[in-house]
Amino acid sequence: MIGNKKTVWVFTFEYAGIAKVGGLGEVPSNQAKSLVKDFDLTVFIPSHGQLERLKKSYEVSRLDFNCVGQLDLSPLGLNEPVSSYEISFYKLNLNGVNIVLLCGENTFTRKYLDDKSVYNLDTFTGKLCLYSIGMRSFIEYQIDNKKDLPNIIHMHDFHVVIPFIGIKQELIKNGLEVSSIITFHLLTWPRYNLDFYHACGIDDTPIKILMEDGFKLMSITEIFTLCKEEGNYQPPTVEKIGAVVSDLVTTVSQSYLRSDIIPNLGQNLIEFKSNFIWDGCDWEYNEISQRVSNTLGAEMHQVLNIPNESPITRKDMKKYLLRYKIGHLRESPLINSSKIINAIDKIAYGNPYIKNGNVKPFSEIGPLLIATGRISHQKGFETILDSIPKIARVIPDAKILLLLLPTEYSLNELETYSKYVNIYPDNLRIIFGLAAEIFYLAHIAADVYAVLSRWEPFGINALEAMSSKIPIIATKVGGLQETVIDFREDSENGTGMLIEKDNTSQFADALVSFFLLAQISENVKNGKSIYDPEIMYLVNEIPDQILKSQILIEPNCYDKIKENCYNQVNNNFRWSIVSKKLKDLYNRL
Repeated sequence: MIGNKKTVWVFTFEYAGIAKVGGLGEVPSNQAKSLVKDFDLTVFIPSHGQLERLKKSYEVSRLDFNCVGQLDLSPLGLNEPVSSYEISFYKLNLNGVNIVLLCGENTFTRKYLDDKSVYNLDTFTGKLCLYSIGMRSFIEYQIDNKKDLPNIIHMHDFHVVIPFIGIKQELIKNGLEVSSIITFHLLTWPRYNLDFYHACGIDDTPIKILMEDGFKLMSITEIFTLCKEEGNYQPPTVEKIGAVVSDLVTTVSQSYLRSDIIPNLGQNLIEFKSNFIWDGCDWEYNEISQRVSNTLGAEMHQVLNIPNESPITRKDMKKYLLRYKIGHLRESPLINSSKIINAIDKIAYGNPYIKNGNVKPFSEIGPLLIATGRISHQKGFETILDSIPKIARVIPDAKILLLLLPTEYSLNELETYSKYVNIYPDNLRIIFGLAAEIFYLAHIAADVYAVLSRWEPFGINALEAMSSKIPIIATKVGGLQETVIDFREDSENGTGMLIEKDNTSQFADALVSFFLLAQISENVKNGKSIYDPEIMYLVNEIPDQILKSQILIEPNCYDKIKENCYNQVNNNFRWSIVSKKLKDLYNRL
């Protein structure tokens, strides 16, 4: 403890500003920024090859401590000879938060800790192992030199469970303790045998485990036995072990806590020490609109031949995005994996609609749906793709833009998704990789946002879309049920529509309904009556009967939904709001 502040160490493999693959990276970063005045926070993360980039923007210092030794990676399933590792530690300050990077100082160690692909299939277990060894060595150094030790260790996901166990063992050997909290963002069911844990530096030293009837000392072997499922001969998941060894188990929504975390990670072993902390979002509509204007405004005026003194409308932005910008990106979307780039290049050969970079723009504009996120079976993008024929029959000029982040686990989906673009060239475009240049623009220009996950612990992307005043179509799963308010059930506060997962018919009806609501609203704002025959024709085309009735009562309900979206985030899901609960939980530990 420093002064009156508790010292908190945060263990994570993702942190926005350092390395980020999906929504996970936003959480520790924004929580830390919100709590840095109340706690002494230090984040420990593998460098993921970002050291040299960070040196260009921040003051980075190397700690006067190195971790060296010999490592046999064969228990990890890696075909490497016994090799010498050398781990160094670099420190910087990011938004008031101390960050410590674990970096490789020789070729062998750099291969793993400095791999830019955070979860590279070929290097991940080596990265996890070296991070574990490095953190155990670091705590030894802190103890030996009577330096500051943490009051709390906050872990994010399974990647950091084994390092925590090593630290807990080293502390207990010296008569010391640390409180702990683990946050599960998404269960992925990783299982490693005991040899793997031993290779990562875990020995037989018993550690204190918080049980419902008090603390018990247990060795790693005893923890394995406790966590094994009856009739299952596989090792327990790292996630279950992490939950059992932690003092407090959290996740990102109440729904996910009840449906997945407690039942799958120990039930009675953890229910008494479980809680949830919502994720948040600090996107500000006016700020991102201004950012789009500052970075792309001049080009928009030029491309669309709009006088400089004239304002750019949202319709102008959509036209610029769809008819020009997706085909004229200044840089290829960011992809850190050569495997993914090679896969895209192979698919893109002779295909103007799929490229690692610019894709063929649309020839015309129309109502726009966007969806974003990491490619995985979880995210349910197939529901969108399979709905296109039904959507296009009603709204032939409908446009769908998917901004997707491929992983090395999703190479098959790259090829499958690409085929849809060839089949529906008038309606669909997919950009693979982080297209930062158009990310905000797409949100400002879109009419509807879809998040159709098959399961979803929280769904930060839904908050980002609502912050951008985009009505949401979401599935009735996990945290999406806690953030998205169905307008059909609450017309005063509704932010979108909730549908069943994997239901292409419900999705197509919802999207057509919203596209028509937007079109009707625009016509009414321009002076037409809701009872104009042309407008009534659109009303009668709305598939959803509740929305059809509502728009006759409230012709501008689409604009109301847009404002509700922003208010839902602003009133309930700003990081400063949701992090208050984490502050309270830290103080209870």
